Amino acid sequence: MQMSLAVSMARCGLNEPDAAMLVFAGRVEEALRVATLRTARPGGADAMSLSLLAQMIGRMLLALGREQEAQEHFQAALRLHDQVSREWVRWSSNLDQGWTFLCMDRPGRAIECFRAVVEDAESPVEMAVEAMHGAADALMALGECQRALNLLDSSVDQCAAAGLEEMCALAECHRMELMALQIARRAAELSDHALSPGFRDSLPGAPAPADLRRELAEREHLMRDKPLVAQRLQHLQLTLTCVSDQASAVERFAECLVWLKERRLAGLEMNARVQTAIALLARGNGRAARESLAMLGRDEPRAGAGKYSMDVQYCLSKLYLLQGQVSDAMRAYKQHVEEAVYMIKRDLAQAHRIDAHARATTAPAGGDAARLRLPLKYRGAYQFVLDHLGDPGLSVRMVAAKAGVTERSLQMAFRAHLGMTPAEFIRRRRMERIRDELQAAGANGARVNVQEVAARWGVSNRSTLAHNYRQVYTESPTQTLQGLPRQSS
Repeated sequence: MQMSLAVSMARCGLNEPDAAMLVFAGRVEEALRVATLRTARPGGADAMSLSLLAQMIGRMLLALGREQEAQEHFQAALRLHDQVSREWVRWSSNLDQGWTFLCMDRPGRAIECFRAVVEDAESPVEMAVEAMHGAADALMALGECQRALNLLDSSVDQCAAAGLEEMCALAECHRMELMALQIARRAAELSDHALSPGFRDSLPGAPAPADLRRELAEREHLMRDKPLVAQRLQHLQLTLTCVSDQASAVERFAECLVWLKERRLAGLEMNARVQTAIALLARGNGRAARESLAMLGRDEPRAGAGKYSMDVQYCLSKLYLLQGQVSDAMRAYKQHVEEAVYMIKRDLAQAHRIDAHARATTAPAGGDAARLRLPLKYRGAYQFVLDHLGDPGLSVRMVAAKAGVTERSLQMAFRAHLGMTPAEFIRRRRMERIRDELQAAGANGARVNVQEVAARWGVSNRSTLAHNYRQVYTESPTQTLQGLPRQSS
């Protein structure tokens, strides 16, 4: 998460370099004060600058482990995003919520939010790149290593094509981070982890651990002006050293963790401590692993209680086993597996839906993550739309009446919190459902009538279908069904 935070800061820092530099230096609390003061006294700042500052503040709060405060801030920031454009509301709020879910250890929900930006053909390339990095971290949390690296490969290509040199360099560092984590988790001693099969898959072109350590050291030198990144690269080198035959650098883990602790980066520190404990257990160093976890106050976390509980339960099972407490080890391991199964069932479907090479398509406008952005009294309206997409008579007036609100208030709520009007939301969701059916039919070689598929989702007019579908996906329904390449727009 440290690397993806750096990518996000580089993106927002294109307009606000001073605050970004403080974050890269590890002075996040100072950066937070500077950014907060600027938003409180905007002066001549334009709407875009204020929106980017608001996004930076939210990311900083998450890095400091202040998730509740970040959520409240992101909600308040919607009015700033709205001053830029309705589309900007949609992209920014999806990124904001994606980071929140990622920091709350909800990878599936995070992917859903990031996917809405990655696959939106109109999203700015730098926002799509940031979303790819957030989604890559979420995929790694689910053991989907190859998909995560595919996303980062795409992000590097897009940064290079757009001339985003700083983001490109950070994207390369993030790619190396995920490769290092994947290699570390392939240690034989960790083969009983519930997500081990995903980490044990071979990655084409992956360097040997010793070669990757050298590359990380070279990158660390290049990033010496960004201590937040350089420190993470050092931690990854130690991780690779720890799980190999060399154990000389094990004690140096504490230095990296203390660096985060001294800067009060609790959100980043917690993630780093869990990763450190797993690496130490691969070497059988139970004492140091327990110390790493004990700093979190998580000696005996309950199943499902708090972030990273699945991995913490795994570590505890190993620690108990090293101490000969077999029954306690079995109890902790059982909880670890139960949480892994629950997470996979809950989140893995989202992992298989994100496609790094589909930037010319538009993502679903909805999903639970989008619904939760709405004030409570409008969520029923949102669900009513989803439940009645096949009704050709579905209208904004009908939705407002069912929700017990005025059409005007419904319009304002959807526009402010989703970045689109209720009518646009209905059109987008219908086009999404139609596309899903056409893609499934095309993949299976099934014969379907495009107009019949559209009619099932409340669209009976052929010209309306053609216009709305092309507006959203920049291709015709027939092209989707036949798998034909898109025409340049």
